Amino acid sequence: MVGIVTECITARPSLSAETVRFSVLGPLTFSFSLDALKVYAETGELTGDLKILARFVDDEMMANLRQGLQRPLALDAVQAYKLTHSPLGRDVLEEVGKVIRYTPHRNGFYGLRAAIVGAADQANAEGWTILDAIEEFPTRRIEIDVQDLLQLKQLLNVYLAYNQSSVAAIEKNAQAEALPWADFDFSQLPDLSQPGEYDIREETITVTNPALRQTDQGLSVNYEFPVDVYLPQNLGDPAPVVIISHGFGAVKENFVYIAEHLASHGFAVFVPDHIGSNLSYRETYLSGRLSTLLSPVEFLNRPQEISFLIDQLEAADGKWSDLLNLEQIGVMGDSLGATTVLSLAGAEINYARLVTTCHQDNVILNFALYLQCRGQHLPPENFNLGDSRIKAALAAHPLSSGIFGPEGMSQIKIPLLMTAGSHDLVAPTVTEQIHPFVWLQSDPKYLALFDPGTHFITSEQSPEGIEAIPPFLIGQHQAFGREYFKVLNVAFFKAHLRDRDAGKANRDDQFLPYLSAGYAQVLSEDKPLNLSIIQSLSPEALETAYGKKLPIPVIPDPVEATVANRQETIIDEIQRTKVLTVAMRRDVPLFGYINRQKQWRGYCTDLAVALQNHLSSQIGANLRIELAELPSTLDNRFSLVQNGTVHLECGPNTIRQDIEGITFSNPILTTGTRLFSQRDRADEINPSFTLENLQIGVLEKTTTAEFMENTYPQANLVYFKGVQGQTEAINAVVEGEIDAFANDSLLTLGEIVQQDLSIQDYQLQPKQPLTCDFYGLILPNDDPQWLATINRFISEPSVRQVREEWFQEAIPIAFNDLEYCLNR
Repeated sequence: MVGIVTECITARPSLSAETVRFSVLGPLTFSFSLDALKVYAETGELTGDLKILARFVDDEMMANLRQGLQRPLALDAVQAYKLTHSPLGRDVLEEVGKVIRYTPHRNGFYGLRAAIVGAADQANAEGWTILDAIEEFPTRRIEIDVQDLLQLKQLLNVYLAYNQSSVAAIEKNAQAEALPWADFDFSQLPDLSQPGEYDIREETITVTNPALRQTDQGLSVNYEFPVDVYLPQNLGDPAPVVIISHGFGAVKENFVYIAEHLASHGFAVFVPDHIGSNLSYRETYLSGRLSTLLSPVEFLNRPQEISFLIDQLEAADGKWSDLLNLEQIGVMGDSLGATTVLSLAGAEINYARLVTTCHQDNVILNFALYLQCRGQHLPPENFNLGDSRIKAALAAHPLSSGIFGPEGMSQIKIPLLMTAGSHDLVAPTVTEQIHPFVWLQSDPKYLALFDPGTHFITSEQSPEGIEAIPPFLIGQHQAFGREYFKVLNVAFFKAHLRDRDAGKANRDDQFLPYLSAGYAQVLSEDKPLNLSIIQSLSPEALETAYGKKLPIPVIPDPVEATVANRQETIIDEIQRTKVLTVAMRRDVPLFGYINRQKQWRGYCTDLAVALQNHLSSQIGANLRIELAELPSTLDNRFSLVQNGTVHLECGPNTIRQDIEGITFSNPILTTGTRLFSQRDRADEINPSFTLENLQIGVLEKTTTAEFMENTYPQANLVYFKGVQGQTEAINAVVEGEIDAFANDSLLTLGEIVQQDLSIQDYQLQPKQPLTCDFYGLILPNDDPQWLATINRFISEPSVRQVREEWFQEAIPIAFNDLEYCLNR
């Protein structure tokens, strides 16, 4: 999370152009000239309506107004442009624009962005102020409803009061949980904050990951990332493993102190560098060389990197087999790294919850939610990121409310310890740690609260990081925080990293006292930083502490109804019938088509055979599964799955959520809409304009047709339908019967190959697709086991090989579309 708040605050300044108009109560308004505001900022003198405004607001608000007008902001024009056009910047400006508007009912987003960029462009070496932004605002007046500001202030006060009462509730719970330990002599316990008995050997290994991810060089595959390794020496037995995941905009070196400490106590520690969200990546973004602060795919890449690291450790028998106990693996993460840890522990990304949380009318006060809301641009599917090889997880100050929600957090089944800071302004304690702790169903679970503690109370800042984080966010007492954190890490992993054999307890009881509320009281006694540890917390306890109805519900309303599972799973049905039924198209080149030899060929046919072989090996070596292939069309592709005729349908199907009884696999391909035309007419057929009076072909009953109808109402759309619709549309462009054909790029390229057309004679435009479409396999929505099976299957190397064989010529444009679509 390093720097996230700084960047959010940097993007916020602005008021108006020549006049600032404050609406106080209905028709009661005040208008302030830019000159009056300048006088007030420079001298403190109130002139004009500013005198009257001061009667309606308190002295503190007026002082805050003057201070805000005076504060210089060091942000140059390039940085201002990049930040305000980035996904994060847009989100922040839209939130501010709910209060600062063009008119009483129009969000001030565009004016705010223009004012910031203009002020930065005109700024001198000292920077620019809100007054400079006022002069650059593109309208003569801006509307600010004082009631909105006061409600926002009231909401903030209520939120802070709830935070204080929640901290008090946890401390009260901790006192109650400490009572059974009243007679325990904690002074006899060894001090786990001191180094252990083992010497340490350090090295760095390089891991090559075949996956796809955003890096500071752009979107990459087969990328390398370094992993620092800390190995205890002369241990005797293979060492249990702890993998540490750093936060956003941080570096793996931020946790050298805890890695060395764990290693000295007998753990083999691995600290990977998450190159898509580390300090180098963030600095590259701030310099204006990247368009996105955090790629949505990072929520997938981070946990997958750690799982891939474990794969590599398991495969490298010669190097690691005698050193590591890979039956005892734990993970620890901080901030975004803690979110990574929760995914690995089993928390499921809840797309519907994330969209609902991020699309609210009220101003979002949670800075951590800005990062989480990047995840809403992932394809609308839940992802299985949990790794069963991980036995215990420690999450320090996680971001979790929007990305997981109660539905996702309840899926964690392994021992979990979560830490929180009472004064965390980056990932607010109530929403990001306290409520999610209540949602947990894991046993045991622990919540360790540092009071007063910030988001950075347990981390060690690098010199580069300190410059990026304001001191008030870092806070004080970090030395005590790191001391407590050492104890928590050693005790938790010593207690809970145990083999899960049926006859062996899954804990080491001698370390449980360190994880008790009683020991936390002793550890922090007479110290400026209080530590409270609890193992349970109820919504009722939080409401009692607050004294009235909670301003934020502990358990939010469900976002979608749960679909009842079918009586017989598809896997059971296939075992019983020995038949796998797959529907696929016959009219879509590359996916499924009839070739010149009258054979049914395509990506989907080979994929079906691969799935047949996969299931045969997974269900049982002696079970031979028959593959039944059925043709599908645009009209019946969903109904074939809905009525149980087939187990899945394969084709160019855009992932969506509005079809009853249907769900989709994880994405198998990415594409987007482009216009196909003759090359010599490319300038005339420009999708940046209205396409007025142009004859544009579309396929009937497709999402592309809907998009063109809504986006280009002045174009004359020509509808093609049936099995030969795409072929006929391409021919119509070739013959000059229509001006262009709007279609998914992959499908158009496939038809060009099928018809032996020379691509040099034609044009696909624009360079970036007009829409982003993630293709998935169509599945029934009442069988989560089948969905999980298919998602595991499509991630296998054999499936990637099938895809590369069929879409080799289309891979460059598909890769371009993927990078663009992930970073929209």
